This record gives sequence, structure tokens and C-alpha cells, in this order.
Amino acid sequence: MKVQMVDGFEIELYVYEPRSEVRTRGVIQLVHGSCEHAKRYDAFIHYLVELGYVVYANDHRGHGESVTHPEDYGYFGEMNGWFDMVDDLKTINDLIHAQHPDLPIVMLGHSMGSFLARHYAIDYGETINGLILTGTAHQPTYQLKLGKFAARLIKRIKGPRYRSPLIYQLSYGAFNRNIKGAKTSSDWICYDEAVVREFCEDSKCGFVFTTAGFEDLFTGLLYMTNPDHIKRMPHDLPVLILSGEDDPVGGYGKMVLKSYEAMKEAGVRDIEYTLYPKMRHEILNEKEKDTVYCKITTWLDEAI
Repeated sequence: MKVQMVDGFEIELYVYEPRSEVRTRGVIQLVHGSCEHAKRYDAFIHYLVELGYVVYANDHRGHGESVTHPEDYGYFGEMNGWFDMVDDLKTINDLIHAQHPDLPIVMLGHSMGSFLARHYAIDYGETINGLILTGTAHQPTYQLKLGKFAARLIKRIKGPRYRSPLIYQLSYGAFNRNIKGAKTSSDWICYDEAVVREFCEDSKCGFVFTTAGFEDLFTGLLYMTNPDHIKRMPHDLPVLILSGEDDPVGGYGKMVLKSYEAMKEAGVRDIEYTLYPKMRHEILNEKEKDTVYCKITTWLDEAI
């Protein structure tokens, strides 16, 4: 269904409810990654619903069914698009609180969704009862500033909807470099070739961000990795970080550990992480995903 945001923009929102005979345990607000859409999480969503969780999942601006024109894929707005997406999550969270006032809410973000969720926890952490991050990272500030400068410069020259091959190769294009015998440009997302094939064949996946979209992304990354900002996260918010050891987005574990350490140093007390061997970026889609599902289930039982 379409839901209107505070600025009038309409995004697609999916709501999944457990069967009436299943005890409702809580709400999962799912935040999908970049260059994909919420429907890719159907298997995981139905797993959660069977356990008794209500799931709210939206397609971000510039993604999935929230796009009305093809040129808008990877475009969040001419200015402040990242902050608009964070505010979209707040609008959905307000809706959840209104419809389920007595249920705990856990936000689960993957990849770019984990970056949005971390930003959300900084600004609105008191509105959720837990935070799960998969495929996250904590990049060096100088890299993010350089990326933002390049995106802003090319945007001024080529326009906000231009898709820069240079910025793509320096960011997403780099993820496949260490994949031996790669058959596609997206092999880095998963070991399961069927998942990669479905991703490549999905017309709503794998697009290149616009220059405005890349500027927004780097702006958001700079915001949520700022130590002064991280300190504003509720220190008692339970946080679970999960990633694959072979995930290039997380620097093969190094930037995942940096994420954990940054939040720990900022005062977040209830936080843990797990790195899964022989898993790449989409740990919720790997053949051994049941291990990840079980970990999330156990953590949810303890956290809420």
C-alpha cells in the first residue's frame, strides 16, 4: 500500500501479520539495502511472521514500487534525500506505535538499510526496543569525504540524475575485485548462484545510483559514523551485528568490528556481533541462512 510521508512523497509499505491463532510477540521494522527492494526479504519475513512477529517493510525512495519513473531509481531527491529516508522510517515507526501500542519494536537493517537504521538509532533511538544490523560497515572518514566531494562535483557538472561510471567503480564496482572466478558483477552479494542470478534478472535490482543519490549516501555515512553522533544512541538499546566473513562491504570483517567498537566506545552496553565463515554480503540469503535465522530468533527472545 502507498503511504504518504511528511513531505507528501508516497512510498510503498508492506505489512505482514501473524495468523490469528499465533501469539503476537512484537514488531520488526525491516529496512532493506541499496539497489534492491523489500520483497527480496519475503522468505525471511514469512519466517518471522510464523514466529509471531508483525513485519513492516517499505521500499525506500528511489527503490522498488516507490519509484514511478525509471529515471528515479537511485535518486532520493535533489537535496537532503538521505535525511528524508530516515524521516520516512520515523513516519512508519509512528504508524507502528499507533497500530500496535503495546508491542516492542525491533528495527532490522541490511547493508544501506543498516546505515539508515544506525542513523535512525542516533536520532530516534528511544522509539525502538532493539536494533539488528546485517551487512554493515564503518568506513574511514577520509574515504567518505572524498566520495561525497566527487559526487557533488560531478552532480554540478552532469546534473543530479546523472549516473557516474567512475563513482560506481570506486564504490560498488570494487566489491567484486577479490572474487575469484566471478561469473557476474554481483557475485559479491552471495555464494548461492541462484540468489545472484535472481538479483541480476530482477529489473528493480542492481541499478546505479545517481550523483545525487551517491552524495546522499556519503552524507549519511559521514553522519552515522561521527563519534559525537553515535554517543546519542540510547546506551541501553540492545544491538546485534551480524555479517559474513567474506563480505567485502564489511571489509571482510574489519569494518564490522569497527562498527561494534565505535558503538561500544560511545557507551552502548548491550551489544554483540557474529561473523559467519563462508558467507558473503547477503547472509539472510546464503544456503546456510538457517543458522542466521536461529541466531536472530534467540536474540529476539532475550532482547524483548
